[in-house]
Amino acid sequence: MRYRPLHAGSCLIYTHRLLAGLLFMVSTALGQSRLSLQEGLQKLNQKRGLYFLYDPAVINGRSASVPTDWSLPTEPLLTQLLRGTQLSFRKVGDCYLIEAATAPAPPPPPVSRASQPTRRYTISGYVKEQNSGEQLAGAMVYVVGKVATTTNAYGYFALSLPASDDVELLVSLVGYQRVYERIRLDRNQSINILLPNNDQLDEVVLVADASERAGASPQTSQHSMPVATLNELPAVLGEKDVLKTLQLLPGVQKGLDGQAGLHVRGGGGDQNLLILDDAPVYNANHLFGFFSVFNVDALKNTTMQKGGFSARYGGRLSSVVDMTMRDGNRQTHHGEIGTGLVTSRLLLEGPLIKNKASFLLTARRTNFPSALGNFVVGLLDNFTGTDWKANFYDLNMKVNADLDRRNQLYLSSYFGRDFFGGGDSLDQNRRWENGIRWGNATGTLRWNHLFSERLFSNLSLIYSNYYFSSHTRFIPTSPDGVAQTWRSFDGLTDYSAKYDLDYFPRLHHQIRAGVILTRRTFRLNGYELLNAITPGQQTSVEHNQSQETSVYAEDEWTTNNRLTLKAGGRVTRYRVQGQSFFRAEPRLSITVRLTDKTALRSSYAEMNQFVHQLTNTGQGLPTDLWVPATDRVRPQQARQFVLAAVHDLTPKWQLSLEVYQKQMQHIIGYHPNADFIGITNTQDAANIQWERNVTTGNGSASGVELMLQRKVGRLSGWLAYTWAITRWRFDELNNGQPFYPNHDRRHTLSWVGTYAIRSTLKLSANWMFSSGNPQSLPVSGIPSFGHLGLGKPNDLNTPSEQLFGTEGPLVQVRRSFNTFRAEPFHRLDLTLQKSYVARRLTHLVELGIVNAYGRRNPLYYDLHLEENNQLTLKRISLFTFIPSVNYTLRF
Repeated sequence: MRYRPLHAGSCLIYTHRLLAGLLFMVSTALGQSRLSLQEGLQKLNQKRGLYFLYDPAVINGRSASVPTDWSLPTEPLLTQLLRGTQLSFRKVGDCYLIEAATAPAPPPPPVSRASQPTRRYTISGYVKEQNSGEQLAGAMVYVVGKVATTTNAYGYFALSLPASDDVELLVSLVGYQRVYERIRLDRNQSINILLPNNDQLDEVVLVADASERAGASPQTSQHSMPVATLNELPAVLGEKDVLKTLQLLPGVQKGLDGQAGLHVRGGGGDQNLLILDDAPVYNANHLFGFFSVFNVDALKNTTMQKGGFSARYGGRLSSVVDMTMRDGNRQTHHGEIGTGLVTSRLLLEGPLIKNKASFLLTARRTNFPSALGNFVVGLLDNFTGTDWKANFYDLNMKVNADLDRRNQLYLSSYFGRDFFGGGDSLDQNRRWENGIRWGNATGTLRWNHLFSERLFSNLSLIYSNYYFSSHTRFIPTSPDGVAQTWRSFDGLTDYSAKYDLDYFPRLHHQIRAGVILTRRTFRLNGYELLNAITPGQQTSVEHNQSQETSVYAEDEWTTNNRLTLKAGGRVTRYRVQGQSFFRAEPRLSITVRLTDKTALRSSYAEMNQFVHQLTNTGQGLPTDLWVPATDRVRPQQARQFVLAAVHDLTPKWQLSLEVYQKQMQHIIGYHPNADFIGITNTQDAANIQWERNVTTGNGSASGVELMLQRKVGRLSGWLAYTWAITRWRFDELNNGQPFYPNHDRRHTLSWVGTYAIRSTLKLSANWMFSSGNPQSLPVSGIPSFGHLGLGKPNDLNTPSEQLFGTEGPLVQVRRSFNTFRAEPFHRLDLTLQKSYVARRLTHLVELGIVNAYGRRNPLYYDLHLEENNQLTLKRISLFTFIPSVNYTLRF
């Protein structure tokens, strides 16, 4: 037997807050002793942070007694409030259930175990969004008084319980109303739970996944980022960006100002595994990192792990960012168009077969390529030429279908491209033209199958491709001139098959296991020369292949109500150039719940990385090169310990503290005499060999992370502080002495807040501070006789030098190795969002300001030759004050 779902009462109060308060004061002044029951529950909800569950039909229209003293303990206060209403209350988990006092008595108790063996049954099913039918990952399913679990990446859960006459389920997720169900467990039960959206302002609601509550999960160092948060926070030129939002979390350092790179707990920019619907994305940057390739319109879930990694993840040292695309609305068709200063956007979604199959399509493209190109080269502050253009576009597509109750299919893909280039006159007979193109493509086919209520499986076939090309072209302007084109290119392609199992053997116990097969093909040192005099072309490219086979398993169980263990591991066989490497990666996480509000956590994890990114700036620019680990450039390794404490101060506030220590081996860097390909020296590509450029070393990182999060109410957000130190040591760099890498910042502080002035008007702000990062200062300069990078030095350190070469009058000499600390960085960003509905269309207007008080934060430092031939050191800043305006229409 199943009862009607009861929703969180605090989420169903529709009376205007101000009017309710005035009515309450008037009634008190007139000496009345009754008030609306909704008003009384609302007051307790707001003042004490209490959750209430009820059937709206039972509550609506009822009046309640005004308590004589609102400062009484909760239960005596509720007794007074419900006097004469023929209603009663009882506690269900951390909520109070309001129900009819004349409710039928529970059925007689079951037969005792002495006369009949205890049987076990399974409650399983999917948690979905009520309005769209989207399956919801990370929702907490709580069996009152017994156990809690969370839904997997496909919204599925299973709980194996002893037979019972009544089982009470409480289901919750950030941004949704809670749902309560009472189930008669006399057989296996398969159910779908629909969560209504929560768009009220003042009620107590979760703003972080239920798994982040104290003691709810043994996972350390994990953050879930709701899509609503991504859409509300300020962004450069109004372009919402998941990676830049993750930079505001503790333990995550940004790269250059305004860029989307991630440096997590001392790791390099290539040590982050970025996953979109199971497919790895190798270059996450549009427009040199000013924007990321992940369109927020297409995302449903984003989860970041910085430590204590789940055994299902591997292949990177520092973090995992797992992003899941939306499935598309299964009930009605919807669309969205938007535009801003940089891009225009389109979203279409709807059912293919109502409640059984749906589709999603999102697209984004730049608006003004010429203006954007000149804007970028102006920021880089080192260029010549005209007619610079910059543009990018991306597409996300997804279809899914329920074949039957036990089988589901998903097909998703991403496709994106960038172009940047320009040209000018070289002399009276020739012009030059330079350009670069790069892009990603991914595709994932997934099949979900239920063998039984307790055994869930997923098979994924995955494709991922990244490519980069650069060209230099000399174009004759006279009839007897000779045209020449040099083109360099590189890239890689992944083909993977992945099979995962989730098994729920009994209460407090869950087992995950799987196997991943990956074949990776690299295209390295690709070079092509086209000459108008000599027919044909000269072409060369180095092909390299590697294979990875990984098997993983992890077991999570709660030994009692206070101790939860998650133990497992991952074993990988990596083969390249006829050689094999075997790596074992143990994983262990422990949670001890001291009280219902306080928990201690610890974890240990080992990680290995079998692909390297060769980069001179560490910023993930498209000129960076992905290469395989080899016998000479061995796989990178890391070991990380984490100790953590988390405490729910109130239902509104949570405080967490984490301490980590990480050791890294075989990390890579550029050799001091390395050559690499930029936008202006493509003609030199044939002479550049990547293995000659590489040197390897070791590193260590440790830090303390503190996060205070307000999880409820009109004002929500977090305050994060990180103290961190990172040291690297390479035999061939800095005379073999340890040094601080460019992303080492001792102190980082970020404040993030969103205030809902009204349900249709929201104000958001970010403030960031970080101490200066280490840099190598130029100590002298000599005249440059080259042009467009042809006379470049061996150590190009700035982003503009890497992309454009040394076009200025000086070749700068840097002798010291990161011994100078830049000035501190700080910046305030603001956004105001206003929405309104007219003729069944929703309009959203957003005004934003990045760097509101115009701070000139240092990007790097450069030598400049003044008119009097004196050398001066100049601070180069990316931007000061950038306003933006965006408009979105939803239909």
